[in-house]
Amino acid sequence: MCHFRLETRFNAAATREDTGLEMTLHNLSDRPLAGARLGFSAQTRIADDAVLRGADLSLRTASYHEFAMPEGMSVPPGGIWHFGFTGVALHIPKHRCDGPKSAVLHLNGQALPVSVGDLARDGETGTGARKTLPDAPPDLPLFLQPWPAEAAIAAWGPTTHLAPADDTDPDDRAALANVAALHGRLFPDHTNPLRLDTAATRIRFTRTDRIEPEAFSLDFDGAEVTLGFADTAGRLHGLIALAQIAHAAFAAPDLFRFPVAGHIADAPRFGYRAAHLDVSRHFWTVDQVRRLLDCMAWARMNRFQWHLTDDEGWRIEIDAYPELTDIGAVRGPGCALVGQLGHIDRPYAGHYTKDQIRAVVAHAAGLGIEVIPEIDIPGHATAVLAALPHLADPDEPADSYRSVQGFPNNALNPGIPETYKFIETVMAEVADLFPARWIHVGADEVPDGAWLRSPRVQVLMQREGLQGTAQIQSHFLRRVQRILRGLGRELAGWDEVAHGGGVDQSGTLLIAWQKPELVRGLTELGYQVVASPGQAYYLDMVQADGWEEPGASWAGTVTPERCYAFDPEGGLAEAERGALAGVQACIWCEHILTPEVFNHMVFPRLYAVAEAGWTPQPARDWQRFAALTRYMPQL
Repeated sequence: MCHFRLETRFNAAATREDTGLEMTLHNLSDRPLAGARLGFSAQTRIADDAVLRGADLSLRTASYHEFAMPEGMSVPPGGIWHFGFTGVALHIPKHRCDGPKSAVLHLNGQALPVSVGDLARDGETGTGARKTLPDAPPDLPLFLQPWPAEAAIAAWGPTTHLAPADDTDPDDRAALANVAALHGRLFPDHTNPLRLDTAATRIRFTRTDRIEPEAFSLDFDGAEVTLGFADTAGRLHGLIALAQIAHAAFAAPDLFRFPVAGHIADAPRFGYRAAHLDVSRHFWTVDQVRRLLDCMAWARMNRFQWHLTDDEGWRIEIDAYPELTDIGAVRGPGCALVGQLGHIDRPYAGHYTKDQIRAVVAHAAGLGIEVIPEIDIPGHATAVLAALPHLADPDEPADSYRSVQGFPNNALNPGIPETYKFIETVMAEVADLFPARWIHVGADEVPDGAWLRSPRVQVLMQREGLQGTAQIQSHFLRRVQRILRGLGRELAGWDEVAHGGGVDQSGTLLIAWQKPELVRGLTELGYQVVASPGQAYYLDMVQADGWEEPGASWAGTVTPERCYAFDPEGGLAEAERGALAGVQACIWCEHILTPEVFNHMVFPRLYAVAEAGWTPQPARDWQRFAALTRYMPQL
């Protein structure tokens, strides 16, 4: 039993300055409570000039706040400690998850767990809308998601298993076995439609150079299906399409059937169809990552950006710096990193060994997915600096700048030579693990004014003629780009890479996240660009306006329909279409702390992004997507 509970209420104010949180700690123990400090993590952060009531602020680091009981105060068993503050740093609460996520009571050298209730609000008369999907049957008994470029079915037959023709090449048989195994992992409680020996319908594999890379064709003729393809990716996509069609016919025979006459011709709209996963804020196990990769492959996505490092934790084993995982992968009471987000009453840890990473990369490769590692620099480096404090300028004033998340002095220092030795060493080990063309270096959200009070950076600025944070970062990134090219890799990053003069555009890949309009500007600069605007493709955004809906809201409300309806090329002139490299869904985990919340927030929007990356814009249809997507797998 938990002997303490924290309840919090928002005063429903309209401005940040007037926003107040009233907090009540219930003492459910059988002893009086005195001399304690309450720590909690909340995205609604206290401002520097906030007005406090009934407590003293003893510590604040990003989302972590710690309040001390007033001297002489004692709370009897069954009693309460009531305190609060007015004035928040960044945003007004809009949803229940904007309040405390987890809490801890520091008492007599112990860290005691505190249960936490949802954030309530004054004047609450209804919870408002929650995420919804249209509930209508499909208008065609064909299941494919993403929807194909061309589908003309003349006749339907009974539900059927599929097996290769007798003269099938061993490589084609192995490819079919691979997709059968994928289906078995995704749907272990359903019959597997793919077999290697006897089946009612036979697959004939035909390799042809008349089909473009990744594309495939399916010709249905009675008890035979001819799969046409030009490369292994096209064969994989065609087999997954067949498995989808047959699986749905088995799983929902009242809605779906298998074709016996007709033709499907399909090819991807974009070559880059990605999902991103943040494992720093919340650590996801190897099995969970593999499951996500399986879901991506089922939707014909082909890139996975693995967000392995951030302020809240370093998640990749580096032989040269064991401190990164010994210290930088652990946060909570008694740790170098204070607790953030969930689980702050105890040390929260997790990282991937090199063997685990190799296994994930191999698993992804078998599904046609390239894994792109993200090592977030120069900002979002609190975990690095906690583990390797020699990388900080000792003469830079503490708390001379803060990130948007509230972390003080959280960027690697471009004026310290050891910074580049660290990067060279880490990137060499990363490149050895990941064969992908790109290594993503982050480069996002370094606050304006960062480094300007560092004496070592001031020397760098004078020597190189640099002015301001953006130019300093550009200088830093150009050095990083040279390091990566020396390792046979190219630089990828968020759109801020282009700030301050940017880097050499040749081979550089940028993820445009801040707003849709950036796609056009970045492509005009000569970068390869992937569209991932928070306003459509950030899967941590709330999906409805209701107070009870979980998620962030800085980019607005991203309903499943809004996510699906977004045209990633919508801001480009007709002559400019084709310049976009692709699309990416981003899964950030400040709010996504459990598999249940993951499934609620990620699906079906992940599949909406997958269809935007695959299906030609004129062939997309929201009602059809909504009817089909409920049969797609989840984590």
